[in-house]
Amino acid sequence: MGGGQPSSDLQRQLDALNHAERLRASSVSSTGMPSVAAPATGNIANSSGQMLSATNNMNTLVPNQATSGSNGMALQPSQAQQPHQQHPQMQTPQPALLINYLSATNPNIAPIFQPDEARGGRVVLMKLLAELHSRKNQALPPAFTGVASVNWNPENSPFKFDISGVGIVRIGGHDVDLLKLWQAVFGLGMSTKVTRENLWGQIAAQLGLPPILNDGITTSASQIQILFSYVTDLEIFLMRIMQSAQLRAQQARMSQPQQPPQPVPGADPNAHQPATPISSITTMGTPAASATPGPATPAQGSSDGSGSGKRKAEGDDDDEAKRKLRKIDEDGGSQPTSANPDAEGSRASPVKEEPPAEAPLFRRKIQYVPVMRTINTAGGRDLEAINHEHYQLPAKRPMRKMEDFGLVDVEALVLQLRSRLKVDMTTALGILYHLSYVRGGDTGNSGLNLKWCEDLTDELLDVLEETAFNAPDIDDPEDAEIKPSTRIVTNREITRTLYDTGHDLFAGLKIDEEVGPNPAPTHQSWEVVTIIVTILSNAASADDNPAFLAGMPRLLDVITRVCMIEPALQRGDMLRPVSHALQLRHLSRIRKECVNLIGAISRFVQLSSCPPRTTRRLYLLLASALMDSEECIAPGPGVKAPAPMMDLALECFSNVAHLDSNRKVITTQIPWDQLWSLMQMVSRTIPISDTEVQHAVTEVWMSFIFKAALVLYSLAVCAPLPMRRKMKSSPSLRTALALTDYDSA
Repeated sequence: MGGGQPSSDLQRQLDALNHAERLRASSVSSTGMPSVAAPATGNIANSSGQMLSATNNMNTLVPNQATSGSNGMALQPSQAQQPHQQHPQMQTPQPALLINYLSATNPNIAPIFQPDEARGGRVVLMKLLAELHSRKNQALPPAFTGVASVNWNPENSPFKFDISGVGIVRIGGHDVDLLKLWQAVFGLGMSTKVTRENLWGQIAAQLGLPPILNDGITTSASQIQILFSYVTDLEIFLMRIMQSAQLRAQQARMSQPQQPPQPVPGADPNAHQPATPISSITTMGTPAASATPGPATPAQGSSDGSGSGKRKAEGDDDDEAKRKLRKIDEDGGSQPTSANPDAEGSRASPVKEEPPAEAPLFRRKIQYVPVMRTINTAGGRDLEAINHEHYQLPAKRPMRKMEDFGLVDVEALVLQLRSRLKVDMTTALGILYHLSYVRGGDTGNSGLNLKWCEDLTDELLDVLEETAFNAPDIDDPEDAEIKPSTRIVTNREITRTLYDTGHDLFAGLKIDEEVGPNPAPTHQSWEVVTIIVTILSNAASADDNPAFLAGMPRLLDVITRVCMIEPALQRGDMLRPVSHALQLRHLSRIRKECVNLIGAISRFVQLSSCPPRTTRRLYLLLASALMDSEECIAPGPGVKAPAPMMDLALECFSNVAHLDSNRKVITTQIPWDQLWSLMQMVSRTIPISDTEVQHAVTEVWMSFIFKAALVLYSLAVCAPLPMRRKMKSSPSLRTALALTDYDSA
């Protein structure tokens, strides 16, 4: 070869390099995939503002299914080459695509798409919602989001759901997890599709809610849709991020169209140029060696000496240079040429192969989360399924009215009770027990009218007293004695005693010994007492019976006597019911039924017609619920609702003490020291601080505070002179009374 051959080879290789750079630039622009910056890292404890800013400012990578697979490798040319549109239309991204995209670009928000609660998805979701709503000046309750907010105002907030915890609300007696609701709606195709296809009822059933709530009118689907409206802002926010990333990628592809390859200088323009396949380009635009072999190079010494043969040989050399241009060092090193092509192929090439470009590293926090599953059963019973079936029973099997039953011979029932035979008494009590629940009439609340059943109420009280005591009552019993130093045994103390005794060794054997080795198919003594009290309590809730039962002084006397406990001198003494037929576990249920009975007839009670022991026993029964220091608390952030038993006891006491004649009897029979202690406990339920007042805006709390104010007023009227002096010297009581008077005004 001549002396100019090395120079021409070097020039040809430099031209090939320039052409390769143009091909690589055009191929990268055609894929429309900009580089990805390392996402913002951090743990889940980062604030929601950092999460939102990281999601807004990140360099987006559009996971286009037409250009890349799940593992980041390039797909086939038929899948990658898509025609460009002049006017691309934005479409709603699929949930799976959006989840993969957001989880890859910002791992901080990935837990909201994972069903495992241990990864903190609920906390992350609540922080995002708190940040979005606070930007709109519509802050959510801090007890719901777990994030303190200075913009939270309960009076102006549209959020009216009962809060059970962070991210959990209570609908129809069921706890609804907002994270599970978000994942259920997101998995079905977002809220627009759920509303269009009317799938809210399906989501409510998936969350364990009955179709109709307890009020019989409101549907669970509507409540779920209202609850999800507070999450719609987050859904729109994430969709806009995905759509903006797609729009930027499409604009980049349209602004940089693929340029046709330029011909190599010195090559035959009519010669066939092999197209570089798309599979030779990696996802990130890094060039790779071509897998398409070029035409075979003719061997040295060929007989073809024409000019066309020389041009063909030169074109083959250019094709060989194209196949090797991907391996040329970027520092400018060139491969030495030789006149002998065979020697060139046999000599080791000094050119270094370019290492593949490293993908961006994502910092991931490795956490070892224990495997756990949610258990929705208790003792092997699926409580959610049982409650769901219970709520559907009224529609499947409605309650029958009183008119649907036949005639009942009341005289036969009275004779069966008078016989005192166990089998006959069991039959009569069973029939009366079911009749006490039946309602009918024009108002729908008329039941067993005891006024027209001659001797039935008296016979029930006779059986109750004989079974529980076997002896008539005395005028001044020990259990009805109240002194200034008498200790009130609360219902909570009874419950704790039952809890402690139930954990004793062989506690279950003691219960079996009480039943006996051969129990008969009849009611035991404690069952007879419980059934009679329940019959009277159910009958008192009907419209026709409260005035009649309140006019029987013996009823209130016997009922309060059954609820009494032997006096305990100090805390820790053994608690025993006065009735020999009852155990402490039976007394807890009977007391609740008796308070319900007294609450139904309290408006008609005349204490002046009852024995003095009845007033003292009635005070001890109501004070056992009102003197509980753990339940006498004002509304606050951690207090959901007042105790039901205390609310009912306040209603009973305020109704009984409403009449001036009853107040006079209370002042005479109850020491003022006991009344002062009761006033101090009740005054603790009045909200004083601003936080307590803000949480007392619900209907339940307003009703409870109104009853407490009535009790304080009645105690103040009943107070003798020494008690009134104490009231004036108590700053806390003066503040509570002043706030109560201000609220009532």
